[in-house]
Amino acid sequence: MLLLIKQGQWRSWLRLGLPLLLAWSLAWLLGMAVLAKVAIDLRAERRDADLDTQLALYATTVYGLTWFDAQGRFHDELLKLEPDLYPAPYDIWVVEPATPAINHLAPVTPRFVLSDFSFLNLAVMRERHKVYRNGVDAQGLAYRLYAMPTYSDQMTETAPKAMVVVVADPQPGQAAYQAFVRRIVLAASLLGLMGLLVGLGLTYWSLRPAWASLRQRERFLSATAHELRTPVAALRSICESAQRGDEAPQRALTRMHELLHTASHTLEDLLLFARLDAGATLERQAVRLDLLVETLLPEDDSVQLEASTSVVHLDPRLASVVVRNLLENARKHGSRAGKPIIKVQVADGQVRVEDQGAGFPVALLARKQSDFVMSPSQGGSGLGLAIVNMIVRLHGGALRLENKPEGGARVTVNFQA
Repeated sequence: MLLLIKQGQWRSWLRLGLPLLLAWSLAWLLGMAVLAKVAIDLRAERRDADLDTQLALYATTVYGLTWFDAQGRFHDELLKLEPDLYPAPYDIWVVEPATPAINHLAPVTPRFVLSDFSFLNLAVMRERHKVYRNGVDAQGLAYRLYAMPTYSDQMTETAPKAMVVVVADPQPGQAAYQAFVRRIVLAASLLGLMGLLVGLGLTYWSLRPAWASLRQRERFLSATAHELRTPVAALRSICESAQRGDEAPQRALTRMHELLHTASHTLEDLLLFARLDAGATLERQAVRLDLLVETLLPEDDSVQLEASTSVVHLDPRLASVVVRNLLENARKHGSRAGKPIIKVQVADGQVRVEDQGAGFPVALLARKQSDFVMSPSQGGSGLGLAIVNMIVRLHGGALRLENKPEGGARVTVNFQA
């Protein structure tokens, strides 16, 4: 039976929670993927921009520290005085296009095997552009270069004299970029997993009222079936007995009338419970609780009332239902033998009902806050106490069930929040 209940709860969770969890997970993972993609793209742009900035900086520095004199001789004396530039961390060339090309400045130990820069002549020497290029040298090593024109000191010459070429290895930046991508993917995966766990928790938290409502309706249907099963079975038994002639027709009709009255009262209670469960609207007003209880007491001496003036803002109609159900429950189950003696106390917005019965079972006291509670000796759902509990909770109060040390049950209803 427990397995069936768990399976039912699992199916209910799949039906209600899975669409919400999938929607949350899709939105979260999509958001994380977009953020990761933006971060990776920005890092890629920064990687290329950092390298290009370094290449341009070195080329501009060489342009400023070298020159051609009036005789066309190249001078790099100032460049070689700079320890950060010479020897340089990149391959730096100053190449004058000719046949063959003249290398005015070349790296002592070149990192790349490049002997021909003629592919730059058009863009740099003729069109006087500053260009970036990616390529592969004779050994298959990838490189990135920056080239810019440099001019002779003779002011009359406007055509570029040579070009400054700075060649760098893009692999260190690429390796750092790939490490960054791996970290971003790992972080996004961990955050995605964390988001799924958070989504699972939020789904459970947000669907708790719905699950509680479903469980409550299941209990309501179970209680309805149980409460109506007994009178229906009794009616069938009486009819069969009357048909066989075992019971006089008038006696059978009297018993059937009593059973129908009981069943009608049970149905009214069930309908009231359904309305309360659907969210009944309270019509609060200032009520003398002590006087309200007094008007509901039976005319015999089975109830002893101790009351003090107590004004409470509550719904008098529903409060009357609470008091009647407590009194009926005490009269029905509150005596071991003979006439029941019930004690009712009213003070400070509270109604306390005590009897001399067998008291509440331990199992009932352990789950006294549930919507359906068992009456002390009834085998059914305890619908009366269930209705009392719901009405009191609607008022913002509390229902407390306990057993007296000397024996008997004590029910305390507090209508005040």
